[in-house]
Amino acid sequence: MGFTLLIQTLAQDPAISIKSALRIVHFIGLALGLGAATVLDLLVLRFLIRGKITQDHWKVFKFGSKVVNWGLILLWATGLGFLTYYGVFDPAKLGNQKVWAKMIIVLILTVNGGFIHSIILPRVKKQIGRSIMEGLPSSHRSVFIVSGAISAVSWYVPMMLGALPQLNFAVPMGTILLAYAALLGSAILVAHALLFVMTAGHIEEAEEDVALSAEFA
Repeated sequence: MGFTLLIQTLAQDPAISIKSALRIVHFIGLALGLGAATVLDLLVLRFLIRGKITQDHWKVFKFGSKVVNWGLILLWATGLGFLTYYGVFDPAKLGNQKVWAKMIIVLILTVNGGFIHSIILPRVKKQIGRSIMEGLPSSHRSVFIVSGAISAVSWYVPMMLGALPQLNFAVPMGTILLAYAALLGSAILVAHALLFVMTAGHIEEAEEDVALSAEFA
């Protein structure tokens, strides 16, 4: 009886039911992608200078990247679904520039995800037995840092935009994207500063080890 009532209630307004289904799947995609991307970013931070990557760590990277990809697929499916829904049931929502800003950010996230899958992950696999940055030229290290920053910021910003309904029909797309660019630039600067500090500390410790070895030689 209760299940029948549930079905009847959902069937009363098919448009609302479709929108609710899209939102549920959208949240699942966001949770999968954001969660897995955060874990991967923390792992990269863990092995930034110290700590050798093992075969098991590589498997975690590989599995996490697959979860992120599924999250992206769900975001695109539901994002396009929302655009279709608005076009049919609520055309005025297509004028909400926040929606288009989110689409552009997810597009950037997707391009960066493809770069990570084709360039970064194979490089990480080659680092098995070493730290993630060991033996890499500074230009390659910078690419790692920038790609990681794009991933982190581009997953969290859409979540924040979704949690800020007061931006609907109030803030132009350009303003939102400028704020996104500012956050991204700040994240890249902080990540490079962190890499510099950790690298300097690692070099200092290595020099101390060499000095101690010379004393006891």
